Amino acid sequence: MLLACLAGHDEDAPDAAFLRCLPMIERAAADERNFVKKGVSWALRMTGRRNRALNAAALEIGRRLAASSNSAERWVGKDVVRELASAAVKKKLAKRG
Repeated sequence: MLLACLAGHDEDAPDAAFLRCLPMIERAAADERNFVKKGVSWALRMTGRRNRALNAAALEIGRRLAASSNSAERWVGKDVVRELASAAVKKKLAKRG
C-alpha cells in the first residue's frame, strides 16, 4: 500500500526506487488474502502509471502473473494488464513524454 501511495504522490521519486520494489511485489502476489491481492495490484498499477519505462516493467510482471497457475497471481496479473494496457493509460503516458 505504501508503494502505491508513493507512486501516486511522490513525483520526485526516481524510477530506480520503484524498480527495486517490483520483485517484492511479484512475490507478494501469491498471497491469497483479499487485501494483500488488492494492495499488490494497486502498487503495480500505480507504478505502471508513472511513466513509459515503469509501465513496461509493471506490464511484464502483470503478464507473467496473468499466466500463472496460482489463482491469486492470475487475478492480480489480469487486473494489472487490463489497466496498464488500456488506451486511456497509454494516452496519459504519451502526454507525459
